[in-house]
Amino acid sequence: MAEQPIAPVGGNQWERGWIRIQAYFFKEVNEIRRQPLLILSLIVGPLLVLILFGATYANSTPRVRTAVVLPEVGLDGIDEAQIRSLIGLNFDLRLITSDRADAEARLARGELDLVQVLPADIVTTLSSGGSPEITFLSNAINPLTEGWIQYLAYAEVNEINKAILKGATLQAQQEAAAIRVRLGDAEGQVVELEQGLSATSQEVTRERLSTLNGQLEQIEALLPAQAILANRSPELAELRPTIRRLRSSLRLIDQAIAEGRIDQQLLELAQARSDLQLLNGTLEIFIGLSPDTLISPVSQRYSNSRGSAYSAVVYYAPGVLALLIQHTAITLGALALVRERLMGAFEVFRVAPVSLSQLVIGKYLGYTVFIGLAALVLISAMALLGVPLLGNWLIFAGLILLLIVASLGVGFLISTLSGSDSQAIQLAMISLLLSIFFSGFFIALESFALPALPVAYAIPMTHGLAGFQRVMLRGLAPEPWSWFGLLAIALVSFLLVLLLTARQLRRA
Repeated sequence: MAEQPIAPVGGNQWERGWIRIQAYFFKEVNEIRRQPLLILSLIVGPLLVLILFGATYANSTPRVRTAVVLPEVGLDGIDEAQIRSLIGLNFDLRLITSDRADAEARLARGELDLVQVLPADIVTTLSSGGSPEITFLSNAINPLTEGWIQYLAYAEVNEINKAILKGATLQAQQEAAAIRVRLGDAEGQVVELEQGLSATSQEVTRERLSTLNGQLEQIEALLPAQAILANRSPELAELRPTIRRLRSSLRLIDQAIAEGRIDQQLLELAQARSDLQLLNGTLEIFIGLSPDTLISPVSQRYSNSRGSAYSAVVYYAPGVLALLIQHTAITLGALALVRERLMGAFEVFRVAPVSLSQLVIGKYLGYTVFIGLAALVLISAMALLGVPLLGNWLIFAGLILLLIVASLGVGFLISTLSGSDSQAIQLAMISLLLSIFFSGFFIALESFALPALPVAYAIPMTHGLAGFQRVMLRGLAPEPWSWFGLLAIALVSFLLVLLLTARQLRRA
């Protein structure tokens, strides 16, 4: 370095160095102490931000103002109360109407966020092989809100599909219960046909079997999909094939009676009698099942090993703490050297019997003590809000200390690069914005492309946030990269501050 400290008489070099560091330490502490408004803005301000955050944060899930447009003729079997219970569960249902033009006009004026248009004759369309469609109209400008709407729409359609299938299955069970009464009679009639009946009796039997065949056709259309029945049990897997085989036998028997050759269909009669007995037992199993187990055979059971997740206030509190500590340190550091350079103090430092490293270390110590006390106040406020500290206190304190030192390094570096107080404040604000968007506070680092990661990892809060969450909320030690990241930022910034400050001292 250009300047060489003048060694006073007596005392060794380490003692003299420590005395000089203490001098700059007390200088910075007294300078801060003489600025009560600065103390209030840097301690009380962040404290009020933390209290306001904890007291007012309610929910991050958007409430989507929704209108439902019904067909002019309404929906068969669905009343307004059912619509409100189904759609109002996830959407903020504001209006149920049949006037689509009015609903879309309200959407355009910003009075609504979503309009759902329900199709007419859902059941009839399904019966004819069609695919009814629910139209969702939105005017969302927030991509997160649009994604949330699409997810809720998907969930709602799934619930509607399940409700339709459940209704069809319940109807099929009711039809099956009515058919079982006729199966015993049909079996007796088939036995009589095997034994021989008069032509008049055969015609009566033919009419009854034809009616049964129509009922079997109806119940087959109402049955759940074959894959659902097959997954439930082997017996139910044979329900639809048995009905089809029986219907085919009944058609052949009907044709044989009409042609007067029923005595030639004894094998078909035996097959029909066997299928009637099998169908009777299978329908008994089908009727005894809950429709929910058929439509939704897989259920879920969720448990959290911690009992439940933290509230949003508690979860975000470590990030708020890291952000406030970093911003306080960067702001103080950004104003430290630029103010003294503009006041002409660098000329005094140049001829003073002190090394540059002693000057910078003294400033680090002074600001670290002050910011540490401010952090203690913030941690006490967080404890009052119910934020836990499950990990080791010493590890937590060490992480805070390293975050303060790394943040001060960034602040001092800004100070050496700034030509005025306003420029230093502007750069400090830019660092705050970078921290909010790229530290993982609101958006996970995995969401960013590779070019943004070097910026994210150069921010002290990125490593402090990850470490605070592990120590405070999980009771685990920080990952090694959190320590390494803060240490690397602290060392690199310290060396750059020494280098740039030495150049400025030579020019003073």
